[in-house]
Parts: sequence; structure tokens; C-alpha cells
Amino acid sequence: MEKITKHFVLMLCLMLCGVGALNAKGDKDEKVPEVKTVYLFGVAASFNDTIVHITDIQEFQGVGIVNDDGFLIGRSIYSSQLKNYVENFKNLPHRTCTIFFSEKKSDLEKTYSKLTQLYDANKSLSLNVVKKEFFSFQKYNEEY
Repeated sequence: MEKITKHFVLMLCLMLCGVGALNAKGDKDEKVPEVKTVYLFGVAASFNDTIVHITDIQEFQGVGIVNDDGFLIGRSIYSSQLKNYVENFKNLPHRTCTIFFSEKKSDLEKTYSKLTQLYDANKSLSLNVVKKEFFSFQKYNEEY
């Protein structure tokens, strides 16, 4: 019985050392975001409704992007901002909100154009452009 306990304690120690080593490695590999200027717009739609909202393209300076992945830091916050706007000011709950962004305005304008053409072509949908005067994203601030 003593031998089993010693083996158990030894295995427990090895596992804890392994977890510590993994955590230490994770800290070294943490990706530091680059601060850049990006352009973004959002789309709010529902599968149960024919109204689709799309925002104007907006510019943000000093936004963090993780370069290896190309992820916009705080992208879920921007999506939530649009969702809150549509629910509270348009009284349209249960929308799925998506954010599109790019460092190049011309690339984003192409995406914007394709989406608006796609929604305009579907006569069963009503596209509502939300002007910047009525809704603008608030910059997500996080220490980089």
C-alpha cells in the first residue's frame, strides 16, 4: 500500500510540473497585438425577419490586431454594440450581428458593395443602411 501511495504522489508531482511547464510556455508564446488603423462595418440580420441592417464604414485609429491570426481585438464588443443598438433603438431583438474589418479601406468597400448587392438582389429582404449619425461604434480600449 505504501508503494502505491509513493507512486501516486510521484505521478501527481510530475503532472503538476508538466502543467507548470505548459503555463510557462504559454506566457512566452503570447501574441502581442499591433496597433493599426482599421475600417469596419457591421451587419445585423435575423432568420425570422426580412429586415437587414448594415452600418456605414467607419475608421478607427490605434486599434489592436494580432498579426499572425489577423484578429481584431475586441471584435465581439463591436458586434455587441451593434446588437444593442438594433435591439434598443430599433426594437428588433434576436439579431445575429457580424463585423467586417480591414486595414485597407478599398478592400472593405468591395466587401461592403458585394453584401449590399446581395441583399438588394433578394427582393424578399429589406436593406436598411444605418448612417454614422445614428450609430457609430465606440472604440474598444484595452492596454496593449
